[in-house]
Amino acid sequence: MLQQTTVKTVENKLKSFLKDFPDFNSYKNKNLSDVLNSWSGLGYYKRAENLFNSVEIINKKYNGKLPSEISQLLTLPGIGNYTANSVLAIAFNKKAFPIDVNIRRLLTRLTGRAFNDKELAKILELILKNKKSYRNFTESMMDFSSSICKKNSPLCESCTFKLFCGSAFQEFKAIRKSKPNIKKIDFFILKNKTSFCFIQKPNFQFYQNFLHLPSNLDSIFISGINLKKKTKIKKFKYSITNNRYEVQVFFAEIKKIKNKKIIWIDESKLPKIALPSLFKKILI
Repeated sequence: MLQQTTVKTVENKLKSFLKDFPDFNSYKNKNLSDVLNSWSGLGYYKRAENLFNSVEIINKKYNGKLPSEISQLLTLPGIGNYTANSVLAIAFNKKAFPIDVNIRRLLTRLTGRAFNDKELAKILELILKNKKSYRNFTESMMDFSSSICKKNSPLCESCTFKLFCGSAFQEFKAIRKSKPNIKKIDFFILKNKTSFCFIQKPNFQFYQNFLHLPSNLDSIFISGINLKKKTKIKKFKYSITNNRYEVQVFFAEIKKIKNKKIIWIDESKLPKIALPSLFKKILI
């Protein structure tokens, strides 16, 4: 959940998500839509898909128990070297060295040298020689790096390593981010009595696993609908990952057309279907 998502955002979502899915067994008899619905608001929905697919494998192949070998973990969807090593060290207290941006920054600053991940792993192994708690070591490194050896404003005065750190009390200026390229997109709320029109397999690159509100990117579908009486009801800016959008929302009452690409959802059922935050913002 924390990949490309702030701790605060995850904290606000984690409790409700674990209530819906407290263990691997709770995923049985559930589908991807259920997971997406619970995940809604965290973004990067590919992670939810990977989680769902991974749990299916764990339940079928490993009898509902998280595998404890790196070769097994790396076969799960969305699990890379860093995540696999994190699971081994933190969940199983095994000899493993997950290297994230925080740990890499700390070791680079301490030594005043740049290393690749293999070299950093060897350094960590030497540091941890004859010690038993890989879990505590990994968590303390991550916490220390994120809270003391910060990216832009490290707290050198409070740092345990300040007397021999190769980068102590240096100034680390924040890198100015380039102005985002704001793209324009129009979404359409198409309604027939109490039913709303959603499109399947949209041309919009995000939310592929969700039912989707039609957009101007679905040009062939939109061109076949009479939108002469459409009304613009909203305009706002919205960010999805590193993309910035200037969103316009149009409303129109239309005839209930039949099309293999669309599905009609009654207004009363909207709270029960998985919708990303953007569509909730549009519809509310």
